[in-house]
Amino acid sequence: MTDTDQIFLALKSGTRRKILAMLASEPMYLSQLAFKLELGQQAIFRHLQLLETAGLLESDFQDAGQGAPRRYYSIARAVRVEVQISPEMFDVGLFDVPKIDVQTPEGFPELDEIVQKCAELIKQPHSKTKLSVYSELLMKLGLELQSINIVKSIAEATYSNIRNQIRAISYELLPQRIDQRIIQTLASRGGILEIKDLSIILHISEETLKERLDELERHGLLQIDKNKVNLA
Repeated sequence: MTDTDQIFLALKSGTRRKILAMLASEPMYLSQLAFKLELGQQAIFRHLQLLETAGLLESDFQDAGQGAPRRYYSIARAVRVEVQISPEMFDVGLFDVPKIDVQTPEGFPELDEIVQKCAELIKQPHSKTKLSVYSELLMKLGLELQSINIVKSIAEATYSNIRNQIRAISYELLPQRIDQRIIQTLASRGGILEIKDLSIILHISEETLKERLDELERHGLLQIDKNKVNLA
């Protein structure tokens, strides 16, 4: 089972999503979660185990002040899962959210300013002023995220449109479905692929694929260079 499969399985349950939302605020122990969710401890424990298996939670024992140390659960990693579904594509991506010391890409001056300000603030002693500045930075960051999401949506829509056009062109140029799929895959992946990779993507044998590639090369639609295929 891949990381993505495990995370989707973990997020399938509404109770597990509530647990993650609660632990995003602060670490908690088993009976505390059971009380707040009004569920038995055994049920909560099974949910916690699945979240740990998916790599989303970690736990350690901490001194509770009175009695034996308690096992506290907290979120282990920052991840972003993206699912894109459209008539032209289906894609699932799993990304670890980078640490704050990662270099900000060029072209995002407002974001870079916020990141630099955070780096400066973290070195300063805690104060009311520091709290106020952090609050202001969060507001600015929210606006920056809105702008980035708009740009991302435009890029995704354009990406989808280009794939749609590639599909339409392949339908008009080629009568056979297998040839259409070959050209669509090549065009959608930069115009060059290893033959073995193309075979895996299309779920057809290399022998069958090479027969179609030879035919497409004769028609001037692609070029075969040793073990690679190039879109003409």
